[in-house]
Amino acid sequence: MRNLLILINLLFLFTACNNSTPKPLIATEKTQHFLKTQYAVFATDVKALQNLALKNSSANALKKQFKKARLSYKNVESLVTFYYPEASKTINGAAIDKNDVHETSRKVEEATGFQKVEEELFTDAINKPELQKQIGILNGIVQSLKDDFSNLELTDSNVFEAQKLQLLRMMSLGITGFDSPVAFHSLPETKATLQSIHAIMALYTNSTQLDSIIAKSTAYIDQNTDFNLFDRATFIVTYCIPVSKEIHTIQKQLQIKNNPTPTALNFNNPTVFDEGAFDVNFFAPASNKNPSDAQKDLGKQLFFDPILSGNNKVSCASCHIPDQAYADHRTKAVESNSLSRNTPTLLQSAYQNVLFLDGRVTYLEDQARNVINNKDEMHGSFANALAKVKNSTVYQSGFKKVFPETTEISEQNLLRSLASYVRSLSKLDAKFDNYLRGKTTLTASEKNGFNLYMGKAKCATCHFFPLFNGSVPPFYNETESEVLGVPSRNVTANAVIDPDMGEFLITKAPLKKYAFKTPTVRNAAITFPYMHNGVYNTLEEVIDFYNRGGGAGIGITVDNQTLPPDELHLTKEEIKDLTAFLKTLNNPLTARKH
Repeated sequence: MRNLLILINLLFLFTACNNSTPKPLIATEKTQHFLKTQYAVFATDVKALQNLALKNSSANALKKQFKKARLSYKNVESLVTFYYPEASKTINGAAIDKNDVHETSRKVEEATGFQKVEEELFTDAINKPELQKQIGILNGIVQSLKDDFSNLELTDSNVFEAQKLQLLRMMSLGITGFDSPVAFHSLPETKATLQSIHAIMALYTNSTQLDSIIAKSTAYIDQNTDFNLFDRATFIVTYCIPVSKEIHTIQKQLQIKNNPTPTALNFNNPTVFDEGAFDVNFFAPASNKNPSDAQKDLGKQLFFDPILSGNNKVSCASCHIPDQAYADHRTKAVESNSLSRNTPTLLQSAYQNVLFLDGRVTYLEDQARNVINNKDEMHGSFANALAKVKNSTVYQSGFKKVFPETTEISEQNLLRSLASYVRSLSKLDAKFDNYLRGKTTLTASEKNGFNLYMGKAKCATCHFFPLFNGSVPPFYNETESEVLGVPSRNVTANAVIDPDMGEFLITKAPLKKYAFKTPTVRNAAITFPYMHNGVYNTLEEVIDFYNRGGGAGIGITVDNQTLPPDELHLTKEEIKDLTAFLKTLNNPLTARKH
């Protein structure tokens, strides 16, 4: 690593000495040069991989070069992903084909990139023509981007934001195995990521503190090389958090401001684990950001008021019960309706890009309207509910105080109020959050459960750390859905898939048959029963389902199952520890009642 830094400095010195009017390069120019040269190395490594494939080289030679190319990508990933987010998905996105829902034929968009190559390469029976094809596609994408960096104009704010996002990406997608699901090359790539962050920060300033932290971090990885046994809790708390804090300190010392563009993260915080680091306003429509406390209180009043129902007997809180983590313990919200589904928690529901289990709406405002309009749930219509609220002298006064610029109660303001209250239920203050903030400790069982969650059990490859839902880090502009093969009955053999087609009913995309939005596992210990149809009553039953490989492991054949069908081989003790960890994600109020 030190040799790399020396080489970079020598290159800058050589450039300056050969310039007729020498001038010192500023940090962004150094960073751009670093990006350009390191990307050229990466492109060369990918080209070499293609050459080996075309020569029908041995699997071992191909695997070695593949891993080398992966490591060189980590040197530039932070800036490539920041400036070219869509291209980065084609280089290193999940190996899952998708339907183009914006095209009438719903044509298949085939997955490309490293993870697709990894699937073809790290297998017992290599399909050489397909492997050559996938490596060729990857090489074409990589080479096409190479010339773009010459005209790229970097800013200090962007460079620092990119490093913070890369650190989050490493913790949420790197050490979990999401980036390397078959080869399990995650730990060497984590080391390369830290070294890349260090190299870029060194272009801005010399920080002996950062030097020390990175050295200790990489040494820890070298000393702990087993993917399943790697202590991710210790790694995050002892090494990643100090790295994040030091980057924050360096930025403040250099007086580099954060970007004004709103994101899911508030970069004024030293780490993404600080209270208030995630901003619910990012997930809200432009018309309802930063609501007043009075508006939230008005929304709370509406939430608990049966006036919104057709029979004046049902409120939002009838199904989203506060002491049941704003869910309920019923199998389905409406048992008599075949298309009814299990009631999800509203706690932290704001941190998503789509709502409902089939993802049919984008904002909480739209969700509220849909529920009030559902005759099976609220027994009325939104128009009638609005009319009743308008005729209420209590609400006439309440809305006038909160929205003084309007002459009457409007549909928009009613929905804005309800949604703002639900967004206020988004505080991240579970025991595990406080552990990351250094305010409490975990038991040995809880800590091992977290390490299992992030590693061997593969939970974090869908329920992403640290929000623990399906919103994809580090940009959080997409919320995933998965096809698990959920059975209609709780059996472990000869199972039949639940007939609910899920997202397919909305998108008509064949690859979305039986797909459902990935929910949060925060408060999961409280929000039983589980799955969209409430088929499982305990966390242990859910974990057993995953342990067997989802539907594929209990006799269900679904061609588009996105959950890997492999058994996890979790022991009874590991399942116990995993359950203990999940309980640390309960909100304090609900945790005290259960």
